[in-house]
Amino acid sequence: MSAASPAPQQPVRGGLLERLMATVRPRFRQEVFRPDRDDTVFVRGECRLAHCPNMVGHPVRGLCDSHYQKWLQAPDRDDWDNWLAREDEWLRLRVSPPQCRVSGCCRSTAQHGLCQRHSRQWDTRGRPALEDWLTQVVHTPTERGERDCQFPGCPCWCASAGVRYCQHHQVRWKLAGCPEPAQWYADVARADAERQVPHVKLARLGRQVRLEVQYGLQCRHDERVKRTPMLQVTTAVKHIVDAGVTSLLDLDEPGWRRVFGAGRRIPCGQRDYTSISLRFVLDTRMRLQQLLIAEDPWADQYPRDTWDLRLLGIPVGQPRWMHFSAIPQPWLKDTVKRWCRWRMSRKLSTGTVVRNAIGIAAFAGYLDARAAPADLTRERIEAWLATGPLRDHIGTLSVFLLDAHRHDWVPGLPANAFVFHDDGPPPRSPKPRFISEYLMRQLEDEANLALLEPNEARLVTRILIGCGLRLKDARRLAFDCVVRDDTGAPYLAWVNHKIRERAAFFPISGTLADHITTQQQQVLQRFPDGCRWLFPARKVNLDGSRPLPDISYRDYLTRWLGRIRLVDAHGRPATVTPHQFRHTLATRLINADVPQHVVQQLLDHMSREMTAIYARLHDKTLRRHWENAAKVNTDGQAAIIPADHPLADAAWMRQSLIRAKVTLPNGYCGAPVQTDCEYANPCLDCRFMVTTVDFLDQHRRHRDETARLICEAERSGLARIAERNRRTLDKLDAIINALQTAAPGQILTGGVVEDLHAAS
Repeated sequence: MSAASPAPQQPVRGGLLERLMATVRPRFRQEVFRPDRDDTVFVRGECRLAHCPNMVGHPVRGLCDSHYQKWLQAPDRDDWDNWLAREDEWLRLRVSPPQCRVSGCCRSTAQHGLCQRHSRQWDTRGRPALEDWLTQVVHTPTERGERDCQFPGCPCWCASAGVRYCQHHQVRWKLAGCPEPAQWYADVARADAERQVPHVKLARLGRQVRLEVQYGLQCRHDERVKRTPMLQVTTAVKHIVDAGVTSLLDLDEPGWRRVFGAGRRIPCGQRDYTSISLRFVLDTRMRLQQLLIAEDPWADQYPRDTWDLRLLGIPVGQPRWMHFSAIPQPWLKDTVKRWCRWRMSRKLSTGTVVRNAIGIAAFAGYLDARAAPADLTRERIEAWLATGPLRDHIGTLSVFLLDAHRHDWVPGLPANAFVFHDDGPPPRSPKPRFISEYLMRQLEDEANLALLEPNEARLVTRILIGCGLRLKDARRLAFDCVVRDDTGAPYLAWVNHKIRERAAFFPISGTLADHITTQQQQVLQRFPDGCRWLFPARKVNLDGSRPLPDISYRDYLTRWLGRIRLVDAHGRPATVTPHQFRHTLATRLINADVPQHVVQQLLDHMSREMTAIYARLHDKTLRRHWENAAKVNTDGQAAIIPADHPLADAAWMRQSLIRAKVTLPNGYCGAPVQTDCEYANPCLDCRFMVTTVDFLDQHRRHRDETARLICEAERSGLARIAERNRRTLDKLDAIINALQTAAPGQILTGGVVEDLHAAS
């Protein structure tokens, strides 16, 4: 069954106009829609020209629409900086009326750059060369003095003693019909503000379709997710008028795509981008359908052979359609619809339910179109199994029959109509898809990582490599995803969306924690009021409600792999997938002798079988010895992690990430396998030092040897060596004393004594 768009569904349109009249607010029910200047859905900010008051709707080079068109027609458009400076200076001079060129005169100009008074004087002199005359003339005040123009903000003088405005505003006032000054000032200010904000004219549309477009604008405003430039809405209005429709529901989606033209869909990467104007029409059409069936969406969709899942509230990013037309038996089709609706109500993955419908359709295609429930016998099922159906389809039919029996959905269904767990072929042995170390050296090279853009994609990659998260879990990390235990060690708090959204923790390095802090600062710069996600989507995300889309990261990764020219050991171009980083980390941990059950907890696998893909079970001797041991830290301190502490399991995993060879002469190294050791032997000052009573004799021998070295150093006058060994002696004394008095079930790790039973 194809996931393509089905035959057009004709919605019931009765009462749509009445619903729109009751829903569209007066603010949007205007023939000319002008958004507020600070409405981020429709307005992007101010024109980059400092003296331009216009707001920007669809910023191209940061210019308003009028200046963008002016720049396109400018002969010096290639000299961008010079054009900006010249245009801004011209705007600066236009902010206030131009003043008379005579020195000291502040009247506005009338002609030839002169006010009326000085223009008459120049005429009286016979109009000599203007520049020469300007050097000779001197402004002299009138007998009554000069009065300022009464228009708000005007710096010029009145044109004459008998008027209240300068020449410029006196002419504008007369053209306006000599209105009351206060009302005129308000009208001028309102008209200026309207001209400065992008707007869309809807008068050309019919009554209902105009109300539908207004409803679409209202929805975009209320949702505050997608930017909607007025220029693009104007383009949409033009196409609606050209289509000659009375309602957006007159055409289905393919019909509207034809109206806008096939060239509107531009291939880019793995996706086809749709023009903003077409997307506005399609989104509005969807909102109208939802408005019509708002009381009970299931009552509208359930009888159909194809369900539009958007109308059932399934968000974008999940499957759009669910098909039942390939099931010819009416009783089976009705039962499958009921089953799918029930499974969706249990919040199962939409993709899973869609695949369930496909699997049952495959089985229905095997049955006779006239088959009745009584024909669905075990013998018929075995005959179908003999045809070699897909293993997923076998599993789907097994679950369907079990649910049908349990809920008694199909009267007359034979009691032996079951598919058992061993009816299908055995599953193939899964193979780890780890990335070779030859490729990983290229991928982990800092110079190559620096080429991965944008910054959030680089951090996602670091997390995938270092923590082995699934991509859907990494891109949905919460903003505050770093927590610390009692020792200050950082952990990545994440949610396993594959296993019922289970919370999990992974120990991380301080460097990775710092990278996450930097990303948090960048997110706060973009969303000062806060954001739910560490990696918010870059587009269609005005309110920060959407996380980084899966396909966006895959695009970033694909472009990066081409940029660094990833090649295998034979020099051939190579590629990797995000999930392979998870396999690679698991393989590295197993190869470093990390116990399999620890790897299972680190990666939050559902079962040991999942972890067993990477290695066979390892000996549990180490874990058993630790469970029976007392532990103290290198300072001889005692501390216990409570069993209900949220980091108890994560703390045990951090302790269990031991290096290859496991033991040191007097303890264990608890450093994670990804961490380089920065300390020298004997590790007493290392934060990863772990020791138990099993090494008490070694500590005592080490103490005796250290005391002997101190005596020899003092006799030889080597004070520095003696002092260094005294610190070691103090450490050993504290460890020995603590181990001698420690309670059962404690071990020392990372500078703190923690209770193993509580931590595990």
